[in-house]
Amino acid sequence: MVYKVYNENNVLVTVTEEQLENAIGQDGTELPVEIISAMSESIDPRFAPSLQEALYHEMQRARITAIYGLLSLLDKRFIGLFREKEQSIPKDDLNQQISEKAILQAVIIFLENGVEGAKNAFFKGEIEPKIKSLLLFNYSSSNLPLTKKDIDFIISALEAYINKSEPWIQKTKKDDYEEDVIACLESFLRASETSTILCQLRDDVYEKLSSVCSEVLKMKIDPYAKEVIATFARALPPKHAYAMLEPIMGGRARGDIRKELEYSIEILRQKEQEMG
Repeated sequence: MVYKVYNENNVLVTVTEEQLENAIGQDGTELPVEIISAMSESIDPRFAPSLQEALYHEMQRARITAIYGLLSLLDKRFIGLFREKEQSIPKDDLNQQISEKAILQAVIIFLENGVEGAKNAFFKGEIEPKIKSLLLFNYSSSNLPLTKKDIDFIISALEAYINKSEPWIQKTKKDDYEEDVIACLESFLRASETSTILCQLRDDVYEKLSSVCSEVLKMKIDPYAKEVIATFARALPPKHAYAMLEPIMGGRARGDIRKELEYSIEILRQKEQEMG
């Protein structure tokens, strides 16, 4: 097994299983970022001790990667560890653009209360808007296995962003707004790459997913958001994928969006042939 991850210089590198094995027992606070990233990607409990130590790494990127790596293991025994770490961080950290305290609070909410608790906190919780949005990054930044309830929550959250139906979303800065929308979309992309959950939804869920993503394709937004939709569309049943992609069909897509769209259409047509 090999892992394609980014190192501290943001260069894509390859990490092997042998490298991870050799890192077991070494001080997690001193491991290279790419080793911590690969351990997080592996979803392997054997690396949990190293990731726990990496929560106190000198590099913030390594610490955050370790947080999401441990979250992916879905082990409630880490709640105490996360809470201890969160309480050690000053409250003014919440004012930072990237806040570890806020990330930890969002992770704790999910681990303690599951998707229903996360959904309730997002729509009804009296918590900082930053923490509400980070409940979505729990999915896009980790390898959490998505369930149908998770899919339902993410679709509902994305719909809230599109309609700006929550007062706090209306006050969100443009860049943060787009990052939050992309976090929702990247969650579907991860699901399409790591599981078959997007092939197992009810028709009404597909219709809702298709509708909200179609609205994103009509928006003036970072082109990457549209590229992500064009990519994960190939994991959907053809009928719903085509309905979702309609706003960029007929020669309306450009660049990387067009490239992913054409590849997805090719795969969808193959699916149709196999279905007879």
